Amino acid sequence: MADKARLLAARALLRVSSGGFSNIVLDSMLEEAKLDQRDRAFASALFYGVLERRITIDILIKKYSSTPPEKLDPEAAEVLRMGFYQILYMNSVPDNAAVNESVELIKALGFPKASGFVNGILRAFIRNGKNADFSRMPGIERLSAEYSAPLWLCKKWCLEFGPQRTQKALRACLGAPPIYARVNTVKTDADAVCTALCEEGANARRTEVLPNAVIIDSAAPQNTKAYKQGLFHVQDISSQFCAAALGAKAGERVLDVCAAPGGKTFTVAEIMENRGEIVACDLHAKRAGLVKSGGERLGLDIITAKANDATVYNEGLGKFDRVLCDVPCSGLGVIRRKPEIRFKKPEDMTSLPKIQYRIAATSAKYLNEGGVLVYSTCTLSKDENENVVKQLMEREGLLPDRLPEELQKYSADGYSVTLLPGEINSDGFYFARLRKGKAE
Repeated sequence: MADKARLLAARALLRVSSGGFSNIVLDSMLEEAKLDQRDRAFASALFYGVLERRITIDILIKKYSSTPPEKLDPEAAEVLRMGFYQILYMNSVPDNAAVNESVELIKALGFPKASGFVNGILRAFIRNGKNADFSRMPGIERLSAEYSAPLWLCKKWCLEFGPQRTQKALRACLGAPPIYARVNTVKTDADAVCTALCEEGANARRTEVLPNAVIIDSAAPQNTKAYKQGLFHVQDISSQFCAAALGAKAGERVLDVCAAPGGKTFTVAEIMENRGEIVACDLHAKRAGLVKSGGERLGLDIITAKANDATVYNEGLGKFDRVLCDVPCSGLGVIRRKPEIRFKKPEDMTSLPKIQYRIAATSAKYLNEGGVLVYSTCTLSKDENENVVKQLMEREGLLPDRLPEELQKYSADGYSVTLLPGEINSDGFYFARLRKGKAE
């Protein structure tokens, strides 16, 4: 009989292969399955591990199977991947157990005739010393195999950032990301939050890069009393940098055009000391509701959340001192959070810069003279970042504007920042600060 945790992981992987989002798929299936904590943890580790290492594993499978993984029945391919992952990366699982459980799993999925095939491939891999040495492969291919990244992405990043930065970024895209939080400075301070979390058994400490950011060693900080009391919100350090780049001041009027789920909105409101006005928009009313409820939990009453189409100018919103424009993007900077992004094709992203420019150009229309716009993405692609900003300057007349002093050391040009994973242990991120008209 197949192990319940492995069976859940296999079915979740099959759903993601059909187009589902990893976190949504797994969370919903875990909720339905009612597994105990140990099985939940094992299923999660196996599920995300296979997604993360799939490119590497598929290269290995091709050495032992005359039929490549993409040509196999999806069930057989996922069971093989899970077997290889357990053998290579899960030290707690003995090799024999990985093989035997894989055989039982393919049977449970309704493919008993494939059990001999699965058994033979996995045992051949073990007999060959579990060899996963890619050192003899050419440079770009080696990067792809070692770091489980698509070839096109390895080539793109090497061209745009150089081989050394690319290797460091790809290495940082593996493994679980850290959990950062932004302290709600309207209510408390970083030391008090760290103390409160540690008293609840969730180890927390201040970061060196931002004074009001903390890092939390807990799988579910949202279950703590400190979270429910609105003392912090979970937000990656790169996103906190972006909010700081806006430089909003108490009493100003600020627009966040693509706000949900609200992390940057909340940080900006806290920087503004909860004085002034923030209009936080999202295309969908339900997602705008997430911003509203999050602001209420934090006690930030300067936030008004509403549904609005960021591609169409809405005169009724009025004018603003500052506009935050965090546009939809390819997400290449958050691969370790959403490993299925590794399987995107470059042609899937070609339409994004046009949409991003349209949103940003529309956003610029809301600015008062002398107002500041921050354009940002959680991707690492010049087409979606620098090239869009260049168009905003050339076509919309926006000017580069100097970032706050605390961000200057991360900027090569004084007005924009590109953060690669591994450089400050953050997500990959880009933001640029622009101004309408001359500075006062």
